[in-house]
Amino acid sequence: MEDRLKKLKKSLEHTAFSHATFTAKHRSQVRAQMEKASLEQLMLSLLLEEKSGVMLTELLHAKGWTQLHENEGDVYTILHEAEQQGFITARWEEDVKYYQLTKLGKKQLQEDATKKLRWEARLHVE
Repeated sequence: MEDRLKKLKKSLEHTAFSHATFTAKHRSQVRAQMEKASLEQLMLSLLLEEKSGVMLTELLHAKGWTQLHENEGDVYTILHEAEQQGFITARWEEDVKYYQLTKLGKKQLQEDATKKLRWEARLHVE
């Protein structure tokens, strides 16, 4: 991620933002937003098939999202937001809530992947 931020900084030297400075606080906020967006996209991709919140959290841990050990509530916050936006559906079965991607969620996942590819392509252009 640091490499992407360095490339972004270099590309900004050739734009109207050439005189902008980023404080450590700004960098931290941008990094946190990028991490949340990556986590949201990963979570949506894991919900192509129905999973419980516990199953999803275990998969995220297995994929290296170790910071979730400190606050697994973030997963449920993101799930709730995705449900409110219509990206996932949820159902209860024997005290377990299961989540699955909707058609709108699949469309959003595809759009996010396309945006990410465009961003990465821009960052690699010198």
